[in-house]
Amino acid sequence: MASHQPRSEDNWLELSDAADLLGIHYTTLRRWADDGKVPHYRTPGGRRRFKQSELAVFLQSLHEGDIADTRSVVPLTPSVGARIAHAGTAGEPWYGKFDETQRVSLRDEGRQMMAVLMQYATRTNGGEVFMQEGRRMAVNYGQVCRQAGLSLVETAKAFVRVRRSIMDSVYEAGSLAGSPDTETWRLYDRMNTFLDSMLLATLEAFDESGS
Repeated sequence: MASHQPRSEDNWLELSDAADLLGIHYTTLRRWADDGKVPHYRTPGGRRRFKQSELAVFLQSLHEGDIADTRSVVPLTPSVGARIAHAGTAGEPWYGKFDETQRVSLRDEGRQMMAVLMQYATRTNGGEVFMQEGRRMAVNYGQVCRQAGLSLVETAKAFVRVRRSIMDSVYEAGSLAGSPDTETWRLYDRMNTFLDSMLLATLEAFDESGS
């Protein structure tokens, strides 16, 4: 829901700054705000503004699980995800079925997915709001693949290639930090849970869009 006219003494943030504070992609925050999940105010020009104290309360509500101590693992940031999300895919036959608009959209979704994935993975439990957001993106991915003319097998191959790139990057980051420890394996388990759910949502959306 939108907030009332902000007072001058309030610390208000623009959309991109508020998204950085929450650790999510700005398009995710924009959607949450428009859905009434995050308090915000719209300026006369239509721009969204977020009160920092209200964001702190909202962030706390997202912490359904404790934040894990990931200092022993080299962080996999969304910027890294942007580089690996489609690593090695350009030479695949199915890649040529996407038009340029679809490729741009998928690259943007890849960056968003990495941000949401890391928000989920770095919690020891809970974080279902991030799982739901990941599944929403997976549904869109499955629908785009169907619209582009990919077969179900090609859609699965595309997802597996992206998944492999992500997990390889995490493995390499963990290796740089030293021998895998309990926290590294916990992170792997959380990421696999998230990506398994995304794969199923992708295939379900592909199947439903053809019915």
